[in-house]
Amino acid sequence: MRQDPLLASIGGMLRRFKCAEAWLCRAGLPVFLARVPIWLLCLQYCMMMRGKTVRISRIAERIVGWLQTITRLSQDEQACTELIDIDSGMRNDIESTKRTLLQLRELCVDVGGMFHSIGFESAMLETTQENFLAVVDESCITAATLQRALEMHDVRALALLREMADADRAHSARADVGGVDDDRGDDDRAYREPRLERLNHAGT
Repeated sequence: MRQDPLLASIGGMLRRFKCAEAWLCRAGLPVFLARVPIWLLCLQYCMMMRGKTVRISRIAERIVGWLQTITRLSQDEQACTELIDIDSGMRNDIESTKRTLLQLRELCVDVGGMFHSIGFESAMLETTQENFLAVVDESCITAATLQRALEMHDVRALALLREMADADRAHSARADVGGVDDDRGDDDRAYREPRLERLNHAGT
């Protein structure tokens, strides 16, 4: 289990609440009352994770939107070259987002393990954990798909740019050759015209 301030805080409270529960039970308090502090901690944690689940869902929606945009651009040769992730900045940002999501996923699993380690079971906790992990996993899959789409888009866009550059160079080369031919034609005409004029004079 990795070191994290939230883990340390929740772990410390769970240990204290478990000791208090044991003391209250020995004092004659019913178990469900003695466990109220742990229930309240679980409720607070679940509310926090539900908020994170909503925020991550919104991030996932934006990632899906970016993926649709990249897919649409890749299908249009003219628009394809308008967006190129030359320095991999977008892909690096997505990778950073994925790392953050995976850290939160690990945190979620570790907190659930701490509750289970003291024998605490809660349907609310299980549902909250499952929903959070599902959203994180789906977001990471979509982010990875977007990274691959960006890479494929850039490869195609750069290939199109090279093709256009080659076509421009070929066109310029043809134009230069045509200009040389025109100059040679002018020289030939300049050479032929005096000869024709002399022949005309000789004929007269």
